[in-house]
Amino acid sequence: MEKKKEPSGIQKAWRQLSIQNQIFLSMFLITLLGVGVLMNIVYKTSIDAIEQNYRASYQSTLKNSSRVMDMNLKNIVDVGRNFLNDEALQQILEKGNEYGGSKFTSTDREKLRVIANEMASQQVWVNYIVFTDLYGHVYQLNNVNQGTYDFYNYYSDKDILEESWVKQAKAARGKEIFFRDSILKAGTKKGFSYAKYMINPSDGQGMGYMVVGLSQKLLGKSFVMGNESFDSSNFMVVDEDDQLVYFVGNEERENAIMQSYSNPGENHLYLFSSVTNSTTGWYIVNVVEKNEISEESKNIRLTSFLVAGCVLVVGFLMARIISRTISHPLKQLENTIAQVGEGERHITEEFDYSEVGRIGQKFKEMVNTNLELSEHLMAVKLNEREAELLLLQSQINPHFLYNTLDSLYFVAIMHGDDQMAEMVEALSDNFKLALNNGSKYIKVVDSVKWMQGYMKLQNMRYNNRFELFVDISREILQRETITFIFQPFIENAMYHGLEPKIGKGKISLHGWQEQNNMIFTIEDDGVGIDDMSRLENGYGVRNVIERIKLNYGEKYGVTFESSPGNGTKVTIVVPVR
Repeated sequence: MEKKKEPSGIQKAWRQLSIQNQIFLSMFLITLLGVGVLMNIVYKTSIDAIEQNYRASYQSTLKNSSRVMDMNLKNIVDVGRNFLNDEALQQILEKGNEYGGSKFTSTDREKLRVIANEMASQQVWVNYIVFTDLYGHVYQLNNVNQGTYDFYNYYSDKDILEESWVKQAKAARGKEIFFRDSILKAGTKKGFSYAKYMINPSDGQGMGYMVVGLSQKLLGKSFVMGNESFDSSNFMVVDEDDQLVYFVGNEERENAIMQSYSNPGENHLYLFSSVTNSTTGWYIVNVVEKNEISEESKNIRLTSFLVAGCVLVVGFLMARIISRTISHPLKQLENTIAQVGEGERHITEEFDYSEVGRIGQKFKEMVNTNLELSEHLMAVKLNEREAELLLLQSQINPHFLYNTLDSLYFVAIMHGDDQMAEMVEALSDNFKLALNNGSKYIKVVDSVKWMQGYMKLQNMRYNNRFELFVDISREILQRETITFIFQPFIENAMYHGLEPKIGKGKISLHGWQEQNNMIFTIEDDGVGIDDMSRLENGYGVRNVIERIKLNYGEKYGVTFESSPGNGTKVTIVVPVR
């Protein structure tokens, strides 16, 4: 036998408390838990709200910065697009197959210098411009006076068309592709750049590539600084690969900020707000420290603690009052039980209408009526004894009836009255089947036998005016139904349908099984009936209907079909038993 587990010390201490103290502690602990959860929700909600306000407040600034960046870059991009219509540039780029090497001819370089200088002289943010045709000839106009020698020296024996940015630019089909640094492997490395696959507008064929290097000061001038709400505010530009393009702010924290930005799941120090620049596809980002936002929530946190303290004090007092109110009827009931234990048999204590009060009232009524119940107990026992005697008598009477009918049968045989003997025998068999040894269920085959015996007796009386036709499926003959399920309907068919009819009449009984139900129909060819309520309200019919509902449920029962001159049809549906 498994040993019962001993309760812990906390469980023992809890059980030793009175119900009043248990209720008080339970309510107070629930209040404490609720206040704690509420404070946490309020604090988290306030922090989230401040963060949302931060993002909303900086969205406008970032969008303005993005528009300024678009405007600055658009001027440069538009100038570069204008080169596509320059006939001199088209001729230079398209005749590159006429000579070898990596450089254009000196004449062509002079023409390219004039073309490129149109952009460089108009745009102070341009560091360099590089043209290359589809045959690898290169030209560079350098605006920062450094890196030109390295550029031509490097590409003297290197094919610029083998570099990775060429494929990206060609795939863009004329759209400018921006890079966070200088994409050329030689020359100046400062700033950022964009590359463009140049397509001749007259025939749609490619002519070459253009690379424009830009100063990062252009990005710095694009930032629109408003009244900053946070001292830790920083701005930066990040490309599609989360690589830093430009940063302005606290440079000592630049690496930490980028680490936090690149790993948002591990971000616990900074908050970011960003917009996407339509020209470059880069993100313009503002960054603030979470600690600075937390400073703004101090007042909310302090207010939350004060409110929580007040709620706990009120909860303590309410728990004490409610626990006393709830436990008062219990103490009343305890005192009443003690009085009964001391011998009191008439209780006068008044209880309230709470659940415990109603229990006390019921206990009071139980005690006050105890003597009355004791007096009734003897009467009930006497009634039970009387019922037993009646049951024995009901068991004796059928045997007396059977014996009497058997005596009448033998007397009729002795006197040679065969018809009388046949009637007595049929009546005896009919009674035996009807009584069914006191059981409320009978086999279908026995119910059919009863009907046949009953019709035999009636035909003796009515000189064979009635004919009974039986068609019952063999699979349900041994199934059981309630007793007397057919009798009222056979009697109705005979007395109300066939007896008023001139000549012979016929009653048909059909039975079959459909799924889990047995269906019986009793149909006569009598005079019919126009008022169906006469059938449904008959005592015998109503008794069968009620017993079917009682034994099988509401979905089973009896239906009627009849009309004057066309007979009557009764359908009975019961489950397979």
